[in-house]
Amino acid sequence: MWRFSLKIVLIVIIGLVVGGMVFILTSYRYLFNSKNLIDSPIESHIDIGLKAVHHVAIKNGKKLWDLSSESVQRINAQNHISPLTLTLYPNSGKAITLTAVHGTVHDNKNIEIKEDILIKQPPWEYVCDSLIYSYTRHEIIGTNNIAITGYGLTITAKAMYYNLSDGQLTLSDSVALTITDPREIDIRHSK
Repeated sequence: MWRFSLKIVLIVIIGLVVGGMVFILTSYRYLFNSKNLIDSPIESHIDIGLKAVHHVAIKNGKKLWDLSSESVQRINAQNHISPLTLTLYPNSGKAITLTAVHGTVHDNKNIEIKEDILIKQPPWEYVCDSLIYSYTRHEIIGTNNIAITGYGLTITAKAMYYNLSDGQLTLSDSVALTITDPREIDIRHSK
C-alpha cells in the first residue's frame, strides 16, 4: 500500500516540477522587460544589423565606389560599418583603395570615415585620421595628420582635398615635404 502512495507522491512531484518549468518558460517574457536586458544603449536603437556586406554606388552608369565590410548596423537611418574596405574610381587614373576601422554611410551615398585610414593608389600611400566622401561632388576631403608617401618622398599636412573628377589633389595647413630616399625620386613616372 505504501508503494502505491509513493508512486502518487512521485507523480505529483514530477508533475509540479514540469508544470513549474512550463509556467516559468511561458511567462518569462512577460515578467521581465526585455529593454532592461540589453547591455548597450546603442543596441536598443539598432534598426538592423548585417554581416559581410558589399555595396556599389553608380552615377550616370559609371561606378563611383565599391564598399565591403564585415559588419553593418543601421542606427537612426545611418549605416555604421566596421571595418571597411572602400575602392573609389576617379574619372581618370587608377582606382583608389581605402581601408579603415569605422565609417558611416549617409543616404547610401556619402561616406564619413574615421580611425586609422589607409589609402592606396600605387605607388602612393595616404594616411589620415578622418575622411569625408561626397557623392554629389565626387571628391574626398581628409583632415588631421595626413601623410602621403611614395617615390622616396613623404608629404605631411593637416588638410587634403582630392577631386576625383579631374584627379587634382590639394594639400593645405602645415604642409611639409621630407625626402626619405633621394634615389627613388622620379617625378616623371608619378602618373
